[in-house]
Amino acid sequence: MNNNDIYRQYMYSYPHKTAYRELENVSFSEVKQRIYEHDTHLYVHMPFCQSRCGFCNLFTCTGADNTFIDSYIDAIITQGRQMALAPVHWASFTVGGGTPLLLNIAQLEKLFFSVFDVLNVDWNIYKTIETSPTDTTAEKVALLNAFSVNRVSIGVQSFHDSELHTLHRRHNAASAHQALEWLKAGHFPSLNIDIIYGIPGQTHASLTESLHQALVYQPEELFLYPLYNMPRQENMHSYYVLARDLLHNAGYTQTSMRRFVLNPAPSAAAESCGFENSLALGAGGRSYLGNLHYCSPWSSNLQTSRKIIQAFIDSPDKTVINHGYLLPPDEMKRRFIIKNLFSGRDFLLAIISNILPAMR
Repeated sequence: MNNNDIYRQYMYSYPHKTAYRELENVSFSEVKQRIYEHDTHLYVHMPFCQSRCGFCNLFTCTGADNTFIDSYIDAIITQGRQMALAPVHWASFTVGGGTPLLLNIAQLEKLFFSVFDVLNVDWNIYKTIETSPTDTTAEKVALLNAFSVNRVSIGVQSFHDSELHTLHRRHNAASAHQALEWLKAGHFPSLNIDIIYGIPGQTHASLTESLHQALVYQPEELFLYPLYNMPRQENMHSYYVLARDLLHNAGYTQTSMRRFVLNPAPSAAAESCGFENSLALGAGGRSYLGNLHYCSPWSSNLQTSRKIIQAFIDSPDKTVINHGYLLPPDEMKRRFIIKNLFSGRDFLLAIISNILPAMR
C-alpha cells in the first residue's frame, strides 16, 4: 500500500457521521432514561468561526453577528428546558465548535450560567473549551479561570508563518505564542495544543521545530492531525512517524491516532473506549446514548450550515431526533474493538461480552 493513500480521511468516532440516516419513531422522551443509567458527558456545539481554515471540513459558519449568536445561545437554553431532565450525574462539560472563545464575555457568561442552571450542572464538574490564538485574550482567560475551566484546547497547527498562511489561518506564530503565554499564566490543569503535519511546504525540520516550540509550554495533551481537505505533502507517513517518535521520546503516551498525553490518568482509560454516554446541545452536536447515535443534519458547506443553524433556532421542538444511527449488537462489539485499538489493555477480551447488556 502506498503510504500517501492512508490519509484520505480519518474518523474519530464509530460509526462515521456519513453512516447517519433519517430516523423514524425515535423520541427524546423515550430514550432520555439512558441519560440516568450511566454517567453522561454534556457537550455544547458552538458552530461559529471568524473565518474558515483551508483544511476545515467541520460544521461551522463564518460571519455571524452578535444578534445571530445571541439567538443561537437562546435556542440552546430553550433546548435544555424542553428536555425536562431530572437531576443527572454529569461526568463533564465541553464547549466545542467551531471556535467557542469567539463569543464575547457577555455571551460566554450567559452560556455557562444558563446551561448550568437549566440542566442542574455542578460547578465542580470537569470543564473543557476550545479556542484559537486570535480568539484568546487575557480577559477571556481570566473568565475561564473564574469558571474553573479544567482543560483548554487551542488550535495552533504550526509555528511557521508560511505554513499558517498556506492553511488560511488568521494568526501568526507570534500571536500563537502570546495566546499560549496567557493560557499558561492561567494555570489550567490541562492544556492541549493541536499541530498539523503534511502541510504543503512543510519539511521534517519545520515540523520538528513546531513540535519543539509546542513542548516549551509543556502541554498535558498534544493532538497531532494529518492535513485533510487540502493538497498534502508527499510521504505523509514519514511526517507522522517523525512526530510520533519525537512525542514518545518527550514522555508522551499515544492513546489514539491523534492524541498524545503526558502522564495519562488511569481513570481516563474508560473514556478512550468510546462507550461513555454523551448528550449534545445545539446544531451539529452529536449525542451518544447507548446504541443510539444522533445529531441534526450536518454539512461542511458554509451556506448550508447557516441554514441548519437557523432551522435549529426557529424549530419549536428542539429535542426532535430524526437523523442518526441505531447500532445493532454486532456493531456495538465492532465499535468497542475499534475504539480500543490503542489501549493495549488486558481486559479487552474479558469485558467485551459484558458491554452490550450495559449499553442498551
